[in-house]
Amino acid sequence: MIVYKTKASLIIKLLFVIALILVLVIALIEKSLALFAVTIVVSAVIVYIFNHTYYTIYRNTLTIKSGFMFNETLKIDSIKKVTRKRKNLLSGPGFSVNRLIIEYNEHDCVIISPSLQKEFLDHLKRINPDIDIAE
Repeated sequence: MIVYKTKASLIIKLLFVIALILVLVIALIEKSLALFAVTIVVSAVIVYIFNHTYYTIYRNTLTIKSGFMFNETLKIDSIKKVTRKRKNLLSGPGFSVNRLIIEYNEHDCVIISPSLQKEFLDHLKRINPDIDIAE
């Protein structure tokens, strides 16, 4: 079993911090304890998800886990194509703008962002050499 952590882009981290600071400033200006508390709780949840997003390859399965919100397991033999997308802001369980779009089964796909993309792709290809890797 090998676990690949998610990559977290500096731009996404900065956007999160800027949004957090703006909401906290608004909460302080408005003297809203409720807004302040909600912002802290939401921030804690986001930090938890940042730290608990990873992709596990075990035998012929890929498990994609993102906090308590996303947990999907797929057979690596079902993967048809993986496309590398640079500067892609589509939603998916990952925190980088450099993402992989994994197409599997007939019409399913998931977008992830492992920190070690080359090693991750090499690992998938060792298990299923028929995977098409596209740029």
